[in-house]
Amino acid sequence: MKLFVTDLDGTLLNSDHQLTPFSMNAIRTAMNTGMPVCIATGRSYNDILGIIAELPVKPYIISSNGASVYHANGRKMHSTSIPKDQVREIITYLKQQNLEFEVADDEYTYITQGGLDLLYKELEDVGASDTLKKEELEKDVLGLVLSQGNLKVVPTMEDLLMSIESGNSVSSISAYLNKIQKSMEYFTMDKRIRTFSSWKYNFEMTSSQTSKGIALKQLCTHLQVDLEDVAVIGDNYNDLSMIKIAGIKGAMGNAVENVKSIADYIAPSNDEDGAAKFLYHLMDEMGILYK
Repeated sequence: MKLFVTDLDGTLLNSDHQLTPFSMNAIRTAMNTGMPVCIATGRSYNDILGIIAELPVKPYIISSNGASVYHANGRKMHSTSIPKDQVREIITYLKQQNLEFEVADDEYTYITQGGLDLLYKELEDVGASDTLKKEELEKDVLGLVLSQGNLKVVPTMEDLLMSIESGNSVSSISAYLNKIQKSMEYFTMDKRIRTFSSWKYNFEMTSSQTSKGIALKQLCTHLQVDLEDVAVIGDNYNDLSMIKIAGIKGAMGNAVENVKSIADYIAPSNDEDGAAKFLYHLMDEMGILYK
């Protein structure tokens, strides 16, 4: 192994979208031995920096599901975004479908106040008949949205569009799976964008010219590391493109079956520090000494 790559939500982060001290220490330990580490996630760059703020040395970062690739020194190495006029098309449709939407660039993840209000209303409507379902959604839906440290709430869609030059990614989240599925199917027909889900209550879009896998290839070319020497671990559909091309394929215990089916190693769940344990397992196999 010459590069270790991990997803964040559902993988390195627990169900509360937190990085535990154990997992933080595993990443720190690996980098202290000279092992390069990359975080590859749907989150935007500044949000990731907040999560890993305690790390004295920063890892390589693939943000917004491959839209941006950053060197460990903070220099942007590559970027592929969705043009602003196309972002307008996408979020106009989502608004017409009464769906919440978020648009991320490297600095912020933007959401409208109306979109945030809609999520609260959906949870109230669901909770009126199923309090347990409401509690689950508060954790899975609102929990993920509000865990983004660089979330910026703007008054309207036009305010959002005025705030960006382009979009690294556009995502939508809802308590109603049928709404998500309908819109995801609609955008799958648009060949300009790549559409996928990172867990059952959302779908995300990036430029068709990027993915986590494409971004990982670009990083490996820069580092002069063969993909056969790369270990990758993830949990969901947006991780497939990078797990498929890695020489060492890891899946979380909580991963979807599509990810588990191609994995060489099934780690414990994200609430059991599975990604960190996978990393320690690999270092032990290589005979790397660490404290």
